[in-house]
Amino acid sequence: MLTRLRHRIGTQEPEEGSALVAAVGVALVGVVLAAVVVANAVAVTNDSGQDRARTSEVHSAEGGVDAVYAELEEGTPCTWPAAGTHASGSAPSATAVRATVQYFDKNGVALTCTNGAVAGDAAQAVITSTSSATTAGRTTERTVQSKVNLTPTSVPGRGAAIFAANQIMTTNGFTLETSLPDTAVDIWVDTGNVNCNSNVKIDGNLIVVNGTTDISGGCRITQNLWSKKKLTVHTVQSAGLTTVGQDTFAAADATLAGGSKYGRDLVVAGALTSWGAGPSVAGSTRTGVGAGGVPQYVKVGLPEVNYRPADWTGFANTGNRAQAYKDWVTQNAVANNAPTWSEAYKPAGNKCTLAGESYGLNGPLLGPTVPTVFDTRFCTQTMFQGNLNIKLRADMVIFANDFYATGNFQITSADGAQHQAWIIVPDPDTTPNGIAECGKTVSGNTSKNIKFDSGSLAVAPITFFGYTPCTLETNNTMTFYGQLYGGNVVLRNSMTMRYVPIGIPGVEFPSTNPTASSGFRVDVVYKREVASP
Repeated sequence: MLTRLRHRIGTQEPEEGSALVAAVGVALVGVVLAAVVVANAVAVTNDSGQDRARTSEVHSAEGGVDAVYAELEEGTPCTWPAAGTHASGSAPSATAVRATVQYFDKNGVALTCTNGAVAGDAAQAVITSTSSATTAGRTTERTVQSKVNLTPTSVPGRGAAIFAANQIMTTNGFTLETSLPDTAVDIWVDTGNVNCNSNVKIDGNLIVVNGTTDISGGCRITQNLWSKKKLTVHTVQSAGLTTVGQDTFAAADATLAGGSKYGRDLVVAGALTSWGAGPSVAGSTRTGVGAGGVPQYVKVGLPEVNYRPADWTGFANTGNRAQAYKDWVTQNAVANNAPTWSEAYKPAGNKCTLAGESYGLNGPLLGPTVPTVFDTRFCTQTMFQGNLNIKLRADMVIFANDFYATGNFQITSADGAQHQAWIIVPDPDTTPNGIAECGKTVSGNTSKNIKFDSGSLAVAPITFFGYTPCTLETNNTMTFYGQLYGGNVVLRNSMTMRYVPIGIPGVEFPSTNPTASSGFRVDVVYKREVASP
């Protein structure tokens, strides 16, 4: 029996060793399988993290494009953000975003952009926004690009039809229109406040550079309005008309009558106050936008105009232009059979006060056949009255210290052709100093006013330019084509002006463009993901 037991033990030892080896093998297989499972889980986790990052990237890249849209409404960003990158989200899907902006003009020519300033007039922009993320040591990127059309949200400049250096008054039926198809006009008020009332129509833009604007009694602007200081609209227009036909900009607070209408956007740098249902705005309303949210204008000053006959190229401008004026008046008085005792007839008469009636010239003043410069500054005041009619056969400029016309004074065309007329009260400086000065006396010449009363001024096809560094005033049923520039401008009582740009030779008139744009209206052409640049 002992022998059998030994035999069983001897035969079982090899079997037990194999089992141990097998067990170890099974354990190793389990370890390998576990490692594979763990590695797969780690890989899946990493891929999932990268997928989340890539999803976050495309969203944050698109967000960068949207952020540039918002900045374009207020300026011209070259990049977003201005420096560095924008951090979006948090771990494990945090991304870093940066966008660049390339501008183009209306012809598709690329423009340079430096420190938020674009060299040229931007009409389009391409925004490229790239977002990147690093996950498990791997960096990935996604890029979204957008093309947009840009329309400046500013008052376009054409040179002012009416320029008031200090203040302007428009009342009692004053109307400003344009005689040029599809061309609006500008009224520029350099300093001082504007009170527009009593059925005034400005068929163009009103730019109040450094004052408040009060609108009431049927005053309306058909194009754009810009006011540096508070804008107040007291009443609603009749017949459902808009108070401002296009954009309204207030670089301060605004109080607008409830129900008053505005044809496009309303942009207020400060607070907006109203009543009832509030203002009716066809476009968007933005308040509290700050100074950067509206176009910027600065005081430019009335251009200085001096007596410089040589600037008038092509005109009779040499010799004694005062004596030339006296001789011209005398010749017309003789031709009209004027009384020999009249000031107009007498060769020694100073010709400072003229009338077209029988006691004066007894008829019109027929202009020279060539463009001519006349100087009446030897008169304290040059006065035309009593149905005096200057009948032009060529262009004419009259320089005066002070000019007053009344009693149906007219400038007409003798031959039906278009001619231009200027009445200028110049700054008396013989050497320009860049400042238009009212009331200054130099060598016996003093700058004073221009005033028109009671009747037509320049009858089509005559165009007219009036200039004085003092007050330019019109009254009582007057109509003319041209431009007016003055220190103070007073326009009232059924006066109609139709804008025709004339200018003054040798004088550069300031543009009415803003000094800085408030940005653009942004129209999206496309927005799509692209390969990383």
